[in-house]
Parts: sequence; structure tokens; C-alpha cells
Amino acid sequence: MSRIEKALEKAVEMRESMRDATAKETTTDHKFVFAEFEVGEALVNPDLVDRHIVCLTNPHSSVGEQYKKLRARILKATSKDFLNTIMVTSPDIGEGKTITALNLAVAMANEFDYTVLLVDADLKRPTIHRYLGIESKYGLSDYLMNKAKLQDILIKTGIGKLVVMPAGNPIENAAELLASERMRSLVHELKQRYKDRYIIFDSSPILITADSLSLSRYMDGIVFVIKAYHTTPKTISHAISLIKGSNILGIVFNNVPKYLAKNLYSYEKYYNNV
Repeated sequence: MSRIEKALEKAVEMRESMRDATAKETTTDHKFVFAEFEVGEALVNPDLVDRHIVCLTNPHSSVGEQYKKLRARILKATSKDFLNTIMVTSPDIGEGKTITALNLAVAMANEFDYTVLLVDADLKRPTIHRYLGIESKYGLSDYLMNKAKLQDILIKTGIGKLVVMPAGNPIENAAELLASERMRSLVHELKQRYKDRYIIFDSSPILITADSLSLSRYMDGIVFVIKAYHTTPKTISHAISLIKGSNILGIVFNNVPKYLAKNLYSYEKYYNNV
């Protein structure tokens, strides 16, 4: 039995235990801490950042620590051969892929040895700019349509060594643009330009559009985000089958209730690297 299959079995067990448990909602007092970050000409306003970006709003929380663990595992799995282009995706919408991509990017940008470029490649439903409370005139879609230069779509956030490339203006032919030679060349340039840079791509859900399938061809690794007690093993298997042959770094269970968090420790051995 493969590791993915074992992970799916654990997902089923988790769903069953959640049906028998009583949900307990807790409220976290989120406080924005910028003192730990290298703040220069920051575009990001702390008051406008969404509270779910805990690596900024509450970096020392238990959830913030989980993202730091995710960062450590990503670095362990990729640093030897410097597999620096990473796509974050999910089977369906509403599973937390963008929140995961953002928190991972912030956590990695706070590493002394690396810079991070976070690319919003969800061209039909971009949300990174809203989570960070920023506005931009141009983005990835505008660059791919030759309506903007690369330097016009890179935003220095002032958060550690994090730069953001927003999605740009919404388009209909996203899959075709992401599969274009111009996109392939862009990924190659971003990958090769700086030897200490990780490029994290927030992609569209893999079962909703063909966009992530187009993008996956250029990626060194893929991280799947799955919402606990929401996504079925059958759905997960279907999504993974669509990118068979890609380097799946692992699966991140998102939105796990605190009273079941202890179960996560038994899952870790079943995942590849994440």
C-alpha cells in the first residue's frame, strides 16, 4: 500500500472520529507583530491583513508553529537539489490553499537564507491581494498578455524578504496563457535568476479548472491542501491522478479542530515529505 493510500485511509478514520465528536470553537486573540520582520518600504498595512495569515497576525500561536513546521519540511525536501518552484493547490474550492500558500511564503521569507516570491496564479479567482489588503494595477495575466513588464508586476511587501506577484486582471483563457511559451520562459527566468529564491505559486483548484494542470508541468514540487471533514478520499485520489508523474511533496490537512489536532501526529509518518 502506497503512502498516499495510507494517508487516505487515515483521512477516512479522521472523518469518522469527527462525526462522533462534538465541535468546540475557540477564539484566538490575534495580534499583529511586525517587529520580527525586516520592514522597509512596506506596502502591506498590518491593519488590513486578514487574521487567517497567522504567520503575521499571530506568529507564536500553535497554528503559526504548524506553518513553521511545514516550512522546515519543505526546506528539507527541496534544499539539497534546490527544487525552488512549488505549486500549492487543492482538489476543490474552499479548502484553504491560498491561506496555506500565504502563510508558508511568509514563514519562508522570515528565513535568513532565502528570499520568496509568491505568485498568484489563480487567474480566475485571485485572492492573495485581498488577504494582504493590497491593490495593484497589473499582474501575471497582464504580463502574459504582453501588457506589462516584469518589473511592473512585482510588489515589495516589506515583510521579511517576501515579494508578491498578483494575478492581475481576470481573464477567461487562463489555462492557455499558463501553458504558453511566455509562461514557461517566465518560470525559467524566475527559477534561475536568484539561487536563494523560492517561488511559491498559488494555483486554482485542480478539479475546477485546467489551469493548475497547465502550471504543474513547470513545477519542481506540488503541495496539496485538503480541508478536514470536507474532502472525500475519492475526491483526493481523483485530483492526484490528474497530475500523475508530478513530484507531490505531500498533503496538508487544513482546518482541523483543536480537539482532534493530536491525531495529526499519527498522520505524519504516512506523508512523503510534508
